[in-house]
Amino acid sequence: MTKPSPSVSFVGSDERLLEALQARRPGAWLAFYDRFAPYVLSVLRRVMGPDGELEDLVQEVFSRALEGVARVREADKLKPWLRSLTIFTARSTLKRRRWRRWLPLGGGDEGDDGLENSGHPALTTSDAVQERLVLRRVKVVLDRLPVDERLCFTLRHFEGLELTEVAEAVGVSLSTAKRRIWAAEKTFNELAAREPEIRAWLGEGRSFES
Repeated sequence: MTKPSPSVSFVGSDERLLEALQARRPGAWLAFYDRFAPYVLSVLRRVMGPDGELEDLVQEVFSRALEGVARVREADKLKPWLRSLTIFTARSTLKRRRWRRWLPLGGGDEGDDGLENSGHPALTTSDAVQERLVLRRVKVVLDRLPVDERLCFTLRHFEGLELTEVAEAVGVSLSTAKRRIWAAEKTFNELAAREPEIRAWLGEGRSFES
């Protein structure tokens, strides 16, 4: 009988994968990336919106994960821990961008939504073009929210997390998460009411509420 390769012995099991990561076994890191990179990218897309740096941010998340995975004690905590790490990375990026806007330096990339260089096929149908326009307007509104409120809001309404999961992901109490979501909902709804494309996207009379 052929002895299984140590680099693939953890395939299919988060427990074995976590053990292999912490033991630094060959192939473990690649398997970890392959398993969770799509999830990390999906969280970043919902939190950041259309963005030209998403692929770079995925790499940043996994660089941070490489340094901290030894602290994860249980396999069922691996995905929530990675989600929190993704939120931390998104938060620091959004805060850094907000700070750059106060500096007299023009990076020339603030208006880039990343759609043309994201690896996705070009949007050519009228519905797809309309969706692109709506997403851009939604991102403009989200950019006006305080970063911490924006994160809680997008995790709740775009990622679909429960309130307790939102609180865990951003590292705050449940009451703080609720307060941030409520404040973000109020601001988002007020700003979105002035945007015809977003009103049509939400449906007349509909708003975000927990």
